[in-house]
Order: sequence, then C-alpha cells, then structure tokens
Amino acid sequence: MTLDARFTQLDYVRQGLSYLVSPVQQLIRLPTDMVQWSSQTFAERDELLDDNQSLRSQVLILQQKVQQLAVLQAENQRLRSLLGATERFEASYLTAEMISIDPDPFTHQVIINRGAQDGVYMGQAVLDATGLFGQVIQVDSLSSRVLLVADANHAVPVQVNRNGMRSILVGTGDLTSLELEFVPETADIQVGDLLMTSGLASRFPEGYPVAEVQAVEHNPGEAFAQIRARPLAALARSRNLLLVFKDGEEVNR
Repeated sequence: MTLDARFTQLDYVRQGLSYLVSPVQQLIRLPTDMVQWSSQTFAERDELLDDNQSLRSQVLILQQKVQQLAVLQAENQRLRSLLGATERFEASYLTAEMISIDPDPFTHQVIINRGAQDGVYMGQAVLDATGLFGQVIQVDSLSSRVLLVADANHAVPVQVNRNGMRSILVGTGDLTSLELEFVPETADIQVGDLLMTSGLASRFPEGYPVAEVQAVEHNPGEAFAQIRARPLAALARSRNLLLVFKDGEEVNR
C-alpha cells in the first residue's frame, strides 16, 4: 500500500510537470511549425500562380480561336452571298480569288488566281457578291489582271433600271465614286436610281448591277448634267470574285 501511494504521488508530480513543460514544448516547436506552415503556404501560392498563368494562356488561346471563328463566319457569309449572286442570272460562272493588288496609286488593278488554263479571256466581266467589279485586261497561264470599275480608264455602258435610259459610266480614280457621261440636262434620272449593265457592249452581259446614283447636278447653260454614282461592288474589300461566261462560252473548272 505504501508503494502504491508513492506511485500515485509520482503521477501527480508528472502531470504537474507536463502542464508546466507543455507550453515550453509548444514554444520550442513554434519555429518548426511556422516554417512548415510558411512552406505549405508558399507552395500553395506558387501552385495558384501556376494555375493562374495556365488559365490566362487558355483564355488567350480561346480568344484567338473566337477571332478565327469570327473570320470564318464572315468568310462563309461572303461565300454564301457570292453563291446568291450566281443564282440571280442565267450564265456560267467561275469563282476566283484576288491574290495581289497593283501598288501603283494611280491605277486600280488586281491580280486573280485564274488564267488561260481556266478559260479566262480578255475583256471578261468580273463580279463580286453585290455588283460589277471590273473586267479582265491581261491573261496569263495561271493568273489574270483585272481593271476595277473605279479606275479612270474604265468605262461600261449602263441603263437606268427604272426607265431604261442609257449612258456610259466611267471611273474617276476614286473607289467610292463613278460618273455618268453625256447625260442631257433634261434626262429623267434621280438620286437612288439603280444603274445596270445594258448589254450593248460585247464585254458586259445585260442586267448586272453596277452603281447607285448619288448626286444629280443641273447647271444652267450646260448641255449635260453632272451625275455621280456609288459603285455597288465592295471594291476595297472583296477578295472572292466571279468570272462571267456568256451563253455558249466554255468554262474550264
């Protein structure tokens, strides 16, 4: 019994000492715990930074893909419009793509990826999705040169869609403006009139939209009115084009 009492007293002493020593042990472990906590925190921070950078990269890639999709959608819309243009007229057509632009600032000419091997010929009419784009002025084996309707050297016989009045539409050197030549002061022509190819020149089949009248100026004492028109073809934007083959002409696709 005496031995049991001594052991019990020793237990009380050990418990008391443990209460005293425990805070000291915690203080001793504190630097180690802080280091471990800091290491874990920094590791988590680095991991978050890596994840953030990865997400930024993914967002950038997705944004680029969205841009590419937008370009493809616009291209598909242009191609659908171009297909619609072919359905409006009875003729044969060959699609072409612009591959370069003449750098000469005093001319408006482009190169297309169709040539003699495709059946392209001098003077052939060229369209885009909305109107007459120009005509072929040079043919090589695999490519051709096209003179735009806005070039100062271009002219096309047209007629007013509303009343059939005929005239000659010439380029001004400005991609946004054309002029009607030799229209009498008394002629019935109005702003908004649609100008179509008349078919009186062998190079341009009848019935293709060319321009819309924008301004009509009457000058007293002058024999002819000054009439300006806006080309309907997207001369500064179109890349997908159509070569027009008149009835009976062979198309090499």
